[in-house]
Amino acid sequence: MKTAAPGRSRVPREQRIARIVQSLRRVFKAIHTYSRQALREFGVTGPQLWLLRTLEDTSPLTVGEIADRMYLHISTVSSVLDRLEERDFIARERDSADHRIVRVRLTGRGRALLRNAPEPAQGKLLHGLERLSGDEIARLHRAVEKLVGIMEVSDVEATFFFEESGT
Repeated sequence: MKTAAPGRSRVPREQRIARIVQSLRRVFKAIHTYSRQALREFGVTGPQLWLLRTLEDTSPLTVGEIADRMYLHISTVSSVLDRLEERDFIARERDSADHRIVRVRLTGRGRALLRNAPEPAQGKLLHGLERLSGDEIARLHRAVEKLVGIMEVSDVEATFFFEESGT
C-alpha cells in the first residue's frame, strides 16, 4: 500500500475534482454577481467600476498605464474609457508638453460614484494574485493554462469577465 507523501492529503481524486469545479463556480459566480450588482446599483459595469477604482488614487494616468495596471490591451481600455467619458465619470487631457500623450483623470462625478461603491471583484482577484510568491504564480499559471487547454479555448479572445459589448 502506498503512503501519502508528507504534506499530501488523502482526499480521493473524484472529491478533489468536485472541489476544483465548485471553487471555480464560486469565483465566476462572485464576479458575475458583483458585475450585475454594480450595474444595478451604480449604473456601470463591474469592469467599468474596476477601471474607475484603478484611477482613484493615482489619477491622472495614461491609457497605457491603465492598461498595464489592469493587465489588459490598450484597445480594451480605450473602449471602456469612451463609455465612461460619455457619462462624465472620467476626462481625458492632452499632455501640455507632448500632445501625443493623453492622460485620464476622474471627474467629480466619478469620485462621487466611488465613495459608495465596493471594491471590484476583478480588482480583488488581481491584488490577491500580485501577493502570491513567484513559485505560487508559476504553479497557478501552469494549472490555468492546462484548464484553457482542456476547455479548448486558447483562441478565445477575452477582455473582462462578463463585460457586455457596448455597455
